[in-house]
Amino acid sequence: MNTEADNRNIFNDLCIVYPTCGRPDLLIKSISMLWKNSVLPGQIIVIDQSQCDTTKVALSKLNNKCIIHIPSTEKGLSRARNLGIQSSQAPLIGFLDDDCMPFSDWVSNIQTATEDHAKSHVWIGEDIHVKDDVPEYDPLDRIVYEFSFSGKNDPWRIGPTGGNSVFRRSAFDDVGLFDPLLGQGSDFPGAEDGDMIYRVMKNNLKVTFTNTIQCFHLDWRNGEQEIRNGYNYGLGVGAMLAKFFYKKDFYPMTTILLQRFIIKFLKVPLCLITGDKFGYRQNLKWSQGIIKGFCNWPR
Repeated sequence: MNTEADNRNIFNDLCIVYPTCGRPDLLIKSISMLWKNSVLPGQIIVIDQSQCDTTKVALSKLNNKCIIHIPSTEKGLSRARNLGIQSSQAPLIGFLDDDCMPFSDWVSNIQTATEDHAKSHVWIGEDIHVKDDVPEYDPLDRIVYEFSFSGKNDPWRIGPTGGNSVFRRSAFDDVGLFDPLLGQGSDFPGAEDGDMIYRVMKNNLKVTFTNTIQCFHLDWRNGEQEIRNGYNYGLGVGAMLAKFFYKKDFYPMTTILLQRFIIKFLKVPLCLITGDKFGYRQNLKWSQGIIKGFCNWPR
């Protein structure tokens, strides 16, 4: 990995925040792909919630002065992102999960998107899920697909892909930071990005999806892990629904649940009838998670 920027342009307004916990191999792979970009970010902040020094040691071998390693004893994806926001002064905060591998034009396309959609406060990119390793891909073949929303909307119409996103710092001034009770590693391990995007749009700030900001998302979980992860996501969704319900905002319950997630409940008997055992278990766990998340949200 080249640790120097050579003659490449630096997008100094952009800081990339990596939350990570005990996955140094994935993290280094992602950072290495980020560093192959034709345009580089001004700063990379790694929020490390690992219980040992393996991530710190792996980063030290890169010998890259642009990378700031911040160990944290707190747990949870939202807490890591919040610490990254607070640790940077950049006007644009980009988030990459350690299992997301950015394309070679990722930073340059962020720069273009923030210029072309200058009235937006958030830009959500596209994840391309792959099972094993990153395949060869020519970004020049891309057909550009972009749209924007503001006001009360279903955030899952835009993704949301918290692990491949860019926020104006001012958005957090307007709506607050990520909810620490939501997201992987927290009490309700999911929907922290849906919650955040909903709050941004509800505040009449524009959110833009663009498939020019692309990552490969490594699907490293096996079938059983996917089922457990579906339950975790369900917990987060149910908690998010309850959060706004108890604030007397009924849009998530009356619209987002019915249009987006009620299908999980309906698929349970359907999969049972058709003999789809995996689909039955997956949708059952999702449904159970939503119910439990809603019921257990602190009032």
